[in-house]
Amino acid sequence: MDHLYWNLGTCAGGAVFEVGLRGSTARVCLMDDDSYQAYLDGDEYEYFGGFYDLTPVVLEVPYDDHWWLAVDSNPDNIKVTVNQVVD
Repeated sequence: MDHLYWNLGTCAGGAVFEVGLRGSTARVCLMDDDSYQAYLDGDEYEYFGGFYDLTPVVLEVPYDDHWWLAVDSNPDNIKVTVNQVVD
């Protein structure tokens, strides 16, 4: 599966990430370890996010866990930035 991804590590619920997309629309998926593994395996998975054509995309971690961010788009046509928002 062709996608861009970031290992966000262990994050507390309420952590906020801002995702910038330039060059293409994309599906942005925030997933815990189990869901990301299911995503990689082609199995059913759950994610937070959606399909976006306007940025920045702001996603909040819903609960304490290890998190991954995946961006489904043509990696050759998109530039992505990911930043954690600090209060």
